[in-house]
Amino acid sequence: MPWSPEQKTQSREKILTSAAHLFTHKGFERVSINEVMSRAGLTRGAFYKHFASKADLYSEAVVFGAKRMSRGHLSKVINTEELIDIYLSKAHVSSIEDACPLAFLVSDIAQQETASRDGYNKVLKGFVNGLSNMTQCNDDKALISCILMIGGVALARAVGESDFADKILITAKEEIKSQLKLKAGYE
Repeated sequence: MPWSPEQKTQSREKILTSAAHLFTHKGFERVSINEVMSRAGLTRGAFYKHFASKADLYSEAVVFGAKRMSRGHLSKVINTEELIDIYLSKAHVSSIEDACPLAFLVSDIAQQETASRDGYNKVLKGFVNGLSNMTQCNDDKALISCILMIGGVALARAVGESDFADKILITAKEEIKSQLKLKAGYE
């Protein structure tokens, strides 16, 4: 019996949710289609009804994961300072579930096909625009802030649990807040 359009949509979302999590935490090379499908609770055969290749899935999963994070944790953010504090937190660096693919895939994405990099670029530009709108600052300051946020998380992950990782996060937070001239209660 063929699947209804609703079942197809639900299956596709399960696959993307599974892939976004796995790719964000392991990168492209260390994730198999079987692993994605197993985590999604579906068979490998169902994969090809939705995606032409693993690379195709990766490109969509990067965008899907970033949107999911925005709708989840970041949609509850009250002000810019809270966003910075949440993003540059130890909890985010060691996140098991809702991690930002921009920071977690920063070096992995460079090894991928153009379509994947295009998806990453779209998400990055959206992050910069969102921060620019939230802070009412110019695009250059928003870009600098995003570079510090993404780079801060990526570097803290690279050096592992340590005082140095804490210093990276604190320094990035302080510099962003200085750049954006944030004061207590600023929105």
